[in-house]
Amino acid sequence: MDLLPSKNSTSYYKGNLHGHSNHSDGALKPNEVINEYKNLGYDFTCLSEHLWKGEKFANEVVLDTTNLNENNFIVIPSAELHCKGKQYVNNGLWHIVANGLPVDFTCADDKERAPEMIQRAIDSGAFVTIAHPEWYKLTFDECISVSHAHGVEIYNHSCHIEAARGFGTATVDYLLEENKKILLTATDDSHFRMADAGGGWVMVASENFNERSILDALKMGKYYSSTGVDILKFEMQNNLVKVVSSPAEHITLVGQGARSLSENGNNITEAIFDLNNIDTNWFRVTIIDNFGRFAWSNPIWL
Repeated sequence: MDLLPSKNSTSYYKGNLHGHSNHSDGALKPNEVINEYKNLGYDFTCLSEHLWKGEKFANEVVLDTTNLNENNFIVIPSAELHCKGKQYVNNGLWHIVANGLPVDFTCADDKERAPEMIQRAIDSGAFVTIAHPEWYKLTFDECISVSHAHGVEIYNHSCHIEAARGFGTATVDYLLEENKKILLTATDDSHFRMADAGGGWVMVASENFNERSILDALKMGKYYSSTGVDILKFEMQNNLVKVVSSPAEHITLVGQGARSLSENGNNITEAIFDLNNIDTNWFRVTIIDNFGRFAWSNPIWL
């Protein structure tokens, strides 16, 4: 059974789910951002501009990206949604990424809180993820309150290089331990005030190259996340999990509690894990190469 669609039968598209232009607090114009990602070899990107009112860093309307689409490049209308009520951050605002928003999606008001805002975005058809949980210290209670989101940023490149708070591993595993079927994403959160593009992305297995097909594949978890490692095959047969990747030093399968299995060495390209050797209801795979680059599978529920 293929845990990820086979690359022999399905096309994979490289995309950034979290980034900004000068429609909010980015340094470049929308078309300039698009050109940067095209030059980096991406197939699609999302201009997830800050959606909030009365602040210089944000805009009160979702950016209409229709005129930015090309035959070989897609721009998915998105936003980084804000509302009040977040602990341990200066302005008390939540940060929630929503990809595939209708352009008439409205700002939260002063009374709306994160769980309701997330549900409103999901109901609108968006793929919704919890942004940079480590960067603004998402508490356990907070992550449970927003666990109906589709996913969590397992990696945020801008937060990693600016604040060394770019990972979301703890939040992901908290939610998995609470039986929340959460997905993982790697993103840039690019603003182009520094070299913050091309650091984290998703590789999406989509039947068609259009916005709807890509969003559907994201919601179904038909993708993997990466900072530079490729997952070439991810399959399971007779309780054996096989992972094939670009050359790596560590391929790990982690499950409930502190349980894990690993293959370690130089230029490893394959690992086979026997699930009989790990007592868990779910697992996910992380791969690290000798340059410190990562790839992450989405969690698999048994």
